[in-house]
Amino acid sequence: MERITRPVLGGDYILSSGEKEEAIQRLGQFEDAYERLILRREEIVVRMEELRGAGRQKSAQFRELLGEKLTIQNMLLLLESCGIC
Repeated sequence: MERITRPVLGGDYILSSGEKEEAIQRLGQFEDAYERLILRREEIVVRMEELRGAGRQKSAQFRELLGEKLTIQNMLLLLESCGIC
């Protein structure tokens, strides 16, 4: 990914070459991706509860969902630790 911003003192950022429209587009795409991660995590939790209720905590499907949930949680944690979300 090519950067369109550059950091300046104080933790702020400025557009490298005045590409405001591209910055807006990328921000919108990021926000869409973030929302999809949140929604997918919620879907996984619901499905895992259904499997847990059926006593299928040791099934391959449950374990795959758990892995996906942990991956999403780690991605969200990384974004939060960077102060993005």
